[in-house]
Amino acid sequence: MDKRIGLMGGTFDPPHIGHAILAETARISLKLDEVWWLPNQVPPHKEKKSVTSDEERINMVEMICEKHVPFVCNLIEFKRKGPSYTADTLKLLKDQHPTHDFYFIIGGDSVDALHTWRDIETIGELVTFAWMKRPGYRGEPQIDVPMTFIEGPSLDISSTAIRQAVKAGTLNSFLLTENVASYIKENNLYE
Repeated sequence: MDKRIGLMGGTFDPPHIGHAILAETARISLKLDEVWWLPNQVPPHKEKKSVTSDEERINMVEMICEKHVPFVCNLIEFKRKGPSYTADTLKLLKDQHPTHDFYFIIGGDSVDALHTWRDIETIGELVTFAWMKRPGYRGEPQIDVPMTFIEGPSLDISSTAIRQAVKAGTLNSFLLTENVASYIKENNLYE
């Protein structure tokens, strides 16, 4: 059966309400059957490894997904070796699900950097990018790939800022789902 699938790749360290709002806004706007969250195993654009373990990041993504049935935690990037290049992941997904239509969901910050992505032309043949504005970023693609704009709230939330707030003891817990906030506290993450 053909499905319309949204894909959200990221380090998700931690996954936050901004990620969830972006995913849900895309799901509704594009009439997606599901949104697959794809935690990176080895993000090629990050200089250092994640702050938390792979298991902790996966647990947090699964917590967000279990609260909303159309969200699915897909661990395809953990089932292969090497850096988590988007083109490689998308080729595998397209091979496994040749009749699905894939939409790669990103924020305005990623739109500004698309021209730097490895094999961006190949990626553009496999997906349509779906993007929403993010404060502080132009959100103007510098490359010609299939793209659709999603109208939605422009949120300035980042995992980096959340980690810093947890460490400083100033976190506004509404930036996280309740279960993820509890998990972070119970496991003393980011302190």
